[in-house]
Amino acid sequence: MPTLVFLAFLAWGACGYTPPPLLRNDVNLQPSSTCRSCHLDITQQWNGSAHSRADRTKSLLFGRMYFYSLKATRGGTMLSCGPCHETATFVNQDFEFVREVSQEGVTCTYCHSVSGPAERGIPPYTLDLSAYQGPIANPVKTSGHPSAYAPYLKGSDFCGACHAYSNQHGVKIADTYGEWKRSRYAKQGISCQGCHMPGKAGRNSNQGPERPRVADHSFSIDALAAARPHSATLTLTGARRPGADTLRVFALATNTGWGHSLPTGNDQNLALIRIRVTGADGKIVWENDPFTEWNVSVFGLILADELGNWPADTWNAVKTLSDRRIKAGGSARVRYDIPLSGTKGALKVEAHLLYRRSKPLTLTAYGLDENTYGAERTLAEATLRVP
Repeated sequence: MPTLVFLAFLAWGACGYTPPPLLRNDVNLQPSSTCRSCHLDITQQWNGSAHSRADRTKSLLFGRMYFYSLKATRGGTMLSCGPCHETATFVNQDFEFVREVSQEGVTCTYCHSVSGPAERGIPPYTLDLSAYQGPIANPVKTSGHPSAYAPYLKGSDFCGACHAYSNQHGVKIADTYGEWKRSRYAKQGISCQGCHMPGKAGRNSNQGPERPRVADHSFSIDALAAARPHSATLTLTGARRPGADTLRVFALATNTGWGHSLPTGNDQNLALIRIRVTGADGKIVWENDPFTEWNVSVFGLILADELGNWPADTWNAVKTLSDRRIKAGGSARVRYDIPLSGTKGALKVEAHLLYRRSKPLTLTAYGLDENTYGAERTLAEATLRVP
């Protein structure tokens, strides 16, 4: 029996999960190539999204950590990770990735088979494969397939079933949905889709009518930045300390536009401050290394294992050591006491608030490329001049 199939049966036995019966005619999720002929723009948007790259073959960060976790937990992480990252695999029961659709991560036909929530299930969705479900109240009949209205797809609950989870020890790893629900955005009726799928006028398909809004399926940072161009700010204040050869600087990072915490998601996602001081001649006087000052310059979730080692892998974590994620609408203020070593004259302080997908230790442990998985994107920047 292939290893992955054996692990699947172990995981099902451990949690009491009952897989859908095999060879059912109504359980047959199709690949995105079947959508492309009628939904070209939407398919292309989705194809460039993180959803399309959520499975282990396209995301090496997920794939290598997932495979190691399956061995370390004897299949225990399969049902907590797999159904959200590899949707068609669990519906079609294709654990050997024989079919094209099994390597499409969060695939089109999975999301558009969801008709509502379910009391049980992993993730807890009700699937209706008799028609493709969507947020349009009166879908136009086409020759391509039956369509149905599913208002559930318009709300944040739809996203929340995957974007909030705990590990097998009950440690909350990601709580994006909960962060949003506790924020002012939820109270104002701003949904996940409102920010992450802004869209514009157009057609949902080449057989459909012109509509005032067609949702953007790229879920891209660029689309989000266009919708909320000032989602984070960074300000600097400070001065030389009288009687001391140091410069005291305060950096204030504010989450002004994220509908959830900054950062959000799993424990790999980080925000960090890189700060540098230069003299009047342009030479560097001092600069920090954020990863030597986790409780100052790094914002994110730090997990510990049963021996207190940190940062622990997601599946080994038994407690949260530190949660410095900046809540929606909140701020974090940090202090730097910078040695000047006799430096005279005017000083320039530059700081950047950056977003990063993974910790340096993770990239080293799993042999991942720093330029791909460790790239840092600027969220905000600030400058301070000290006379």
